[in-house]
Amino acid sequence: MSATNRRRALPPWPEGRPLREWQRNAVDALAAHEGEAFLASATPAAGKTTFGLRVAYDLLSAGRVARIAILAPTAHIARQWAADAARYGIDLEPNRPNSEGPEPPDRHGVAVTYQAVAAGPAPHRRAAAARPTLLIADEPHHMGEHAAWGTTTMEAFAPARLRLLLSGTPFRSDNSPIPWVEYDADGLSSADFTYTYTDALLDNVCRPITFMPYDGDMEWQSDGRRRRADFSVVLPRQEDARRLRTALDGDGDWIRRVLVDADARLAEIRAGDHPDAGGLVVAIDKAHAVQLAAQLERISGEPPLLVTSDEVDASARIARFAAGTQCWIVSVLMVSEGVDIPRLRVGVYATSSRTELFFRQVVGRFIRRSPAPRHQMSFLFLPSDLVLRTLASRIEEERNHAIELRPAAEELLERPPDRRESEPGAYEALYSDARADEHITVRTLPGENLSLFGDPAPARPAPSAAFVAFTQSTGGGGAAAAPAPPPSATGDPNSSYQRRERLREERSRLVAVRARQTGEEHRAINGRINRAVGARTVANATLDQLEKANELLKRETAKGR
Repeated sequence: MSATNRRRALPPWPEGRPLREWQRNAVDALAAHEGEAFLASATPAAGKTTFGLRVAYDLLSAGRVARIAILAPTAHIARQWAADAARYGIDLEPNRPNSEGPEPPDRHGVAVTYQAVAAGPAPHRRAAAARPTLLIADEPHHMGEHAAWGTTTMEAFAPARLRLLLSGTPFRSDNSPIPWVEYDADGLSSADFTYTYTDALLDNVCRPITFMPYDGDMEWQSDGRRRRADFSVVLPRQEDARRLRTALDGDGDWIRRVLVDADARLAEIRAGDHPDAGGLVVAIDKAHAVQLAAQLERISGEPPLLVTSDEVDASARIARFAAGTQCWIVSVLMVSEGVDIPRLRVGVYATSSRTELFFRQVVGRFIRRSPAPRHQMSFLFLPSDLVLRTLASRIEEERNHAIELRPAAEELLERPPDRRESEPGAYEALYSDARADEHITVRTLPGENLSLFGDPAPARPAPSAAFVAFTQSTGGGGAAAAPAPPPSATGDPNSSYQRRERLREERSRLVAVRARQTGEEHRAINGRINRAVGARTVANATLDQLEKANELLKRETAKGR
């Protein structure tokens, strides 16, 4: 398919999804930007995906690029990107294996993970060199987690025409620079466009959140000594971490009291004007998640959904929860970043992680607005730990990435415990209780309360000249309004990539039937059918070739031998 035909294949941008004002302003800033990389920092739940896909849509339509490559932190999020892109006629193949090479030419591109690119950059580099490519890097701080991730990603997408970096947390907790981000002489980065959480609250784009810290008396044994302290006591680093772990102990009274209060708050919201509101508990690890899920079932009378990253169907289960009415989901990492469940209104931060990056990612799960109700305060229950309280109090602050000469204090708290932790008697949680502490709410300025439930925002101004110039080739633009709710991870069942998946599954069944009929090997049948329809392999077959192949197999199986 030629680039011209591909441009004509895009349908008009849906009238029901005009851009918000900040998204149009970001498009203006991108249009005026002269570099080959652009970092847009926008608070979680503000609509970064819609902004990124609008840029992709406009550049494809104008012929400035012929291909889109999305990099995402997880396979689940890559699939969400493909599902959302399909709403605008952009056909992305999610999580295409490196072994299958670059995607066939009937697709607009791929949505893959950073890990997949690190494991095999060659096919991605070939694809980016073969067709003018727009790279969209979702949460690019992941490229600094391992040196190989950043190095291989830069190698794979060196030929890209433009690199759009989208982040809700555009900084890292360690010293690693983020690829394609500019740093000044002091090691500080700055985004090319910024939209903060406070901006989003004032624009009625995101929900406000109230933090519900809980103090208590924790008692534990370590190094042969019995210790007792609440969260107001200053302790050495290791004992500070053990106090937190004692509070979070899955069988302790502290976590039970917090879960009881969180469930009561969720029940109150569901009994009001948000009957399908949901809650999320973020646990330490899988064993801890199982303990908390059991506690919640006893408290609420309903078994929560338990999701961990090592489950193959985790994405589908999260999507069902997002679209359903079940009260609680308990997770480890899986729902910490990039996962959209707009009905989440209550959370329990029951993990020992105290890095700012992770904390902000968790908070981001609760601030996405749903279409109703009008008043949508969210609540996050958490330990009254000094580090966590500090992070909560500055959640609205914009953060630039700093390359530091030594680890930050919060990272010292996250160092692995010494080996004695695993020895009998080294550490044991003995007792905990909980009591509510003073709530923490976000303020726009020191001493100034944020107007949480103001009247609907006034009408937005008309699109700027820069925005019109950037989008004139597509006939896009329009008045700004809140986009429709994001699609679930399952997406439109009639989207091209889902039709291809169904055709491949059907082909696998048909080949198995034909093999039983004739005694041929599966490889021989696939090879013969591929030659008949002009496809090199099943993985590289176009939608049309897959449909023709299945029809041919159906005719053969109907005839039998």
